[in-house]
Amino acid sequence: MSLKENLQAVASAEIKDRNFVNHFLTFRQQRGEKISDPDVMAVAGELLSIAWRKALKKGATLDKFTEACMARLSAKIADDEFESLLQQMYFDNDAKGLFQVSPEFMLFKSGSASSGNTRHVGTVLGNMLLSRPEVAQGSPDNLNFLEAELLAELQSSITPYSPPDATEDYLPFMGEVFAEDLALLCSYPGYMMQNLKAFVSLYNFLYSAQLAMNLRSWRTDPSSKPLYFIMDTERASSERTYVREALSSLLDYVEDLFPVLSALEYLNQPESKEATRYPLWKHYQHIQTLPVEEVREINSGLKRFLERYRETRGREPWSDELSTSEDIFKAIVATSKEIFSQARSSQLTVNRKVVASFETEVARHFIQNRKRGGRVLIMNQDYLLLLTNLAVGSREKLQYQQLIEEFKRRGVWFDQQSQQALIEFYERVGNLERMSDSGDAVYVRKTI
Repeated sequence: MSLKENLQAVASAEIKDRNFVNHFLTFRQQRGEKISDPDVMAVAGELLSIAWRKALKKGATLDKFTEACMARLSAKIADDEFESLLQQMYFDNDAKGLFQVSPEFMLFKSGSASSGNTRHVGTVLGNMLLSRPEVAQGSPDNLNFLEAELLAELQSSITPYSPPDATEDYLPFMGEVFAEDLALLCSYPGYMMQNLKAFVSLYNFLYSAQLAMNLRSWRTDPSSKPLYFIMDTERASSERTYVREALSSLLDYVEDLFPVLSALEYLNQPESKEATRYPLWKHYQHIQTLPVEEVREINSGLKRFLERYRETRGREPWSDELSTSEDIFKAIVATSKEIFSQARSSQLTVNRKVVASFETEVARHFIQNRKRGGRVLIMNQDYLLLLTNLAVGSREKLQYQQLIEEFKRRGVWFDQQSQQALIEFYERVGNLERMSDSGDAVYVRKTI
């Protein structure tokens, strides 16, 4: 369904007595002390199925595939002891060995998410691939005879797949680099398998952080907002304002996520299974393109929605002027935040748990307490090397300042002091190349 159809339906949207966010967000409120990481294999299965436009045929299961492989190889290797060894090598322990052979086997994990956390991450990251071209697969290196047979058997279980594009990308700039980076990993299957957990964790955090920071900018297209990190080995001295204020500023933005996205649900026909879900900024920009009469009609419907939204949630009628679409959108956003900020309310409790979930689940690998220096955003060496390889991409090396710009495209910013520390780090690792003493002639090579 079109943006216009969604906006026309807002006036009659049923205001529910509970808060809900079904789209765009990779996490929800923390419900206990236990931290639940997403099932990375299930997330990867979702992503690769969309990226490659491939899926398992209906009825195909890992158990059936195991039986077919054992039958296929038994006909070629008549040795009972070897069959038992084969079972142990590739199919025992939830087929752990099989998934190390080639990323393609993770298609068996697509749709297997056992937790809401995993489903949310897989769905939101997968949405960033829906409108982008199919990704080419790389060939696994050094397959032995048995593994080649397993991979050949897999092909009979795979069919072309056209994923439904029912949710538009909230952060197109992030979707662009995410697709580029996944394509790079697909061309290095071994490296992908080694870094899958870090890749999902990195993009879950970067997407969530940039979503929060872009949410207030609904009048314009999203863009990478400055978010300053330091290396985990650096000092966070008091004069480094960008570094010291980055986390507190980010958490302030994160407080808007659940309130504003819950209001956005009503603009996207929440009761309709056929409706396409659009970002808030796209709704606003679409209205700016409509003829005056249509704008007047949609604004009238949005005002009725705002009135019922405030009444249902026990708020006084909106008292400020509502003469333009911008006025109305500002009022809807302000109302959503007002609802979730009332002292001693259940909504405030829910939102605090959402922010806590961001800190303890999504961002925990990127936050460090420096005691007197306060809490800061850090990039440890493992994540930094992965990020560097992704930024260099298919090139052998990249000029240093271009590398910094590639980091910014992905939502990772470093101040001048950190940029100098990065050069020293690359020198220690051995992937820095100086063509001369000029700063413009410093290049960083990837380590893949």
